[in-house]
Amino acid sequence: MRKIVKWFIKIFLCHIFYRVRYIGADKLKLLDKCLICPNHSNTVEPAWIYAKSEKISIMAKAELFEKKFWNKIFTYFNVFPIHRGEHDIRSLIHAINLFKNVDKRKLLVFPEGERLKKEQDRIPAKVGPIYIAVKADVPIVPVYITKNAKLFSKVYIVYGDPIDVPKDIIKDKEGLQKFVDKMMDNIYELKNTIK
Repeated sequence: MRKIVKWFIKIFLCHIFYRVRYIGADKLKLLDKCLICPNHSNTVEPAWIYAKSEKISIMAKAELFEKKFWNKIFTYFNVFPIHRGEHDIRSLIHAINLFKNVDKRKLLVFPEGERLKKEQDRIPAKVGPIYIAVKADVPIVPVYITKNAKLFSKVYIVYGDPIDVPKDIIKDKEGLQKFVDKMMDNIYELKNTIK
């Protein structure tokens, strides 16, 4: 079932409805475990990342799980909920535990926590992904995705070099926010590598 869905995504969401071009995606193959952290402005973005990743789990807003049908579908595809706007410790612990006792795991997390509106340039990012990376002892792969992509347009997905997070950063609240802000700078600067 997962192979069929991935094939469907690659054909329809990556080639027909959008023309997705991946840059640097091979960097993921060099990492057994990592967080994938992109900017976020389109509901289809998780599918684009999913199409190019193996052994991937996805963190998504809890509202998507309210209907039993979608709850079962998302759970089957290793998507799990996080309650936005609150300290959802349970989801953070679940995210960390995903990396335990497995050889390979990728976790897709959108640091901005919500989709950018068309008029927004950027919004403050959350520190949760940094906390997960430290506790799970995995690097973060920054990813830039073309903002506000329209149907039938070309979309670029650019993978940056892995970022190792210093272990002691989570003890420094101010330093933690600076680190995540710098990470977001890194993500948006990847746009400049598109030719």
